[in-house]
Amino acid sequence: PGVAAQSPITEEPIKAVRKDVLRIMDSPEWDDGSYAPLLIRLAWHSSGTYCKADGTGGSNGATMRYPLEAEDPENAGLGHARALLDPIKEKHPWLSYADLWILAAYAAVEHTGGPRIEFTGGRVDAPEGCAVAPGRLPGAEKGVAEGWKVDAEGRMEGWENLARHVRDVFGRMGFGDKEAVALITGGHVYGRCHPESSGYNGAWVEN
Repeated sequence: PGVAAQSPITEEPIKAVRKDVLRIMDSPEWDDGSYAPLLIRLAWHSSGTYCKADGTGGSNGATMRYPLEAEDPENAGLGHARALLDPIKEKHPWLSYADLWILAAYAAVEHTGGPRIEFTGGRVDAPEGCAVAPGRLPGAEKGVAEGWKVDAEGRMEGWENLARHVRDVFGRMGFGDKEAVALITGGHVYGRCHPESSGYNGAWVEN
């Protein structure tokens, strides 16, 4: 997993990889019959470690292949996504893991009715020393009081701590509040709530 690969920017090989990803997208044995939400989550979590100030982390490097990031509790369940794409990586060894994970998410967005996103390759797989320690990804309920207590306005006790945490995480990547809301809400319309993977105690309900 430490061998770097440089992706060509020619269109035809990328089309072939995209087709291979689309072939494995549907599975009756997986939630709602599609791996699309899982692949989108893989791309987001590989990108969400980015730090604008020093350029560390992010999708360039695919460092979730290494234990330091793979075992981050916020990445729970993503080993399945990585394993799912391994045969495609073996078939197309010229493509970096970093590019493959992002391209797979693009294909997933398209497969679920979203736009076709123009892909730009060139991400390079990084050595293990470039992996970043846990703590950069948003914690689902960080700072929220146990017991799911709510105030008179229906906000969870400790919501201020969670809001501050979200701003810190997305601010580190160079995003403002509107961009953070778009990413959080947009990403979570995919898939279901899995407490063992998401960090949430359960699904949100109206009451």
